[in-house]
Amino acid sequence: MPIKTIAVVLTDPDTAKIVIDSAICLAQSHEAHLIGLHAEAIDPPPVMSPFDLPDASVIATLYEVAAERSKGIEGLFTELTARAGISSGWRTVRGTSGLASHGVVESCRAADLIVASQPAAGRVGELDDVLFESGRPVLFIPWIARDCKPFTRILVAWDGSRESTRAIFDSTSLLRAAAEVEIFSIDAQDTKSQTAALTGADIAATLARRGLVVNINSQESARLPVAAVIENRCSDFAADLLVMGAYSHARIRERLFGGVTQTLLESMTIPVLMSR
Repeated sequence: MPIKTIAVVLTDPDTAKIVIDSAICLAQSHEAHLIGLHAEAIDPPPVMSPFDLPDASVIATLYEVAAERSKGIEGLFTELTARAGISSGWRTVRGTSGLASHGVVESCRAADLIVASQPAAGRVGELDDVLFESGRPVLFIPWIARDCKPFTRILVAWDGSRESTRAIFDSTSLLRAAAEVEIFSIDAQDTKSQTAALTGADIAATLARRGLVVNINSQESARLPVAAVIENRCSDFAADLLVMGAYSHARIRERLFGGVTQTLLESMTIPVLMSR
């Protein structure tokens, strides 16, 4: 499916510019429309007046600070998109934590792709709803990114699951523009339909029929954490994008990649596209 509508979720003024720049690069490549989104969740503080009511002055200050932060991010988004000549629109969502999150998710569901910043350490959960409830792929941009460039070498972390499959087909527009794509499996096992050596062969063949240059590769974890194996392979392959399925830590039975979603988001050095 072509990428024609991109939702840009902006959570922090410090990371907003690189996220917007990355989204603009994608919009230019795909002739897409950008929707800038910023949510301000304002919950009553645990500060009480003598009458056991929330202190009105404290709440007013919180709203003022939130409004200024939102105005600053909106101004940056409007300036950068106008300078680039990109079709765009802006939406601010306000409310308590749950309501603000729901408003962002609703807007994201109408997009082909979501672009967001790598979440801060210990704050991955703030983007859980966007990743797990929107039904759309999310492209996370690392803090260390300083410029945007085309994705020419893409590594796909593949375990044959529904989530991995969804990630591949959600990213086909990006894969098609790459010079090389590698389907990478860890600790591949023999199945009833194929040997471990052929893990990923079927999906690679499907992509090849679409005109993509695709290789398959499998590696043993050798007791290393799966996240470390994926990161090492990204480095060896000189990947500029990682594509993988996203997995909830609340699962009773965790899949192979189930424990690495949060780890990779916290330590990522290249953009990561995740689908659920």
